[in-house]
Amino acid sequence: MNSPYHHRTYIPAAQRGASSLLAAQASPLGDELFFLVEQIHYEFQTRMHTALTGLGLDVRQYTTLSFIATGSGRAQHDVAAILQLDPSQAVKLTKALEADGLLTRETSPHDRRSKLLAITDAGLELYTQAKALVEQVHESLTEALSRRDQKALDALLRRILPIP
Repeated sequence: MNSPYHHRTYIPAAQRGASSLLAAQASPLGDELFFLVEQIHYEFQTRMHTALTGLGLDVRQYTTLSFIATGSGRAQHDVAAILQLDPSQAVKLTKALEADGLLTRETSPHDRRSKLLAITDAGLELYTQAKALVEQVHESLTEALSRRDQKALDALLRRILPIP
């Protein structure tokens, strides 16, 4: 997806102007599910970007490291699928992580066109640090919810996804 929307600069809500956000929420737009989801997505992305930048990562890089760290024999084409990237973009992403010493890319013994990814010790260490920051972002955005509400939200989101 090469739309300008996916390449925008994230500006925290406090800097966007609380009055304009409140005006939108008070309008009929505030009753639209897409608008509420978009606002939550925006806040997550903004806070994730801020947290991960200090480690030299972006959200795609973190997601890739997380995916690889939590499984074995992950294929590069799976990274493209979970990040909704063109395969060439996944190659560029994984090659950059490999160049930084965070993962390895090996040719699959079953398909020479496929690359299998593995996280390095340095990648695992960075991922562990990043995961702690991501958990802090998650907690900061859901702190107004009780544990019960957080579990309910999680269950509802899982029922929606994957979108049929």
